[in-house]
Amino acid sequence: MIAALEEVADISDISQHPKIKALSGDLSGWWRLRTGVYRSVLQLRLIEEDETVYVDYIGPRGDVY
Repeated sequence: MIAALEEVADISDISQHPKIKALSGDLSGWWRLRTGVYRSVLQLRLIEEDETVYVDYIGPRGDVY
């Protein structure tokens, strides 16, 4: 999971990553990263002029949403 998150942090446009999907509805503005049977819910945030990947939750696929 850490390697996958580091990979996402290194690319300029996370929407181009094959394992990233934009979430909708109440989770609009958040992204899902699929890594095996686990899912991460993350968001890009601007912190002191640097874009940061904020990870809200990591868990098994059925428990994330």
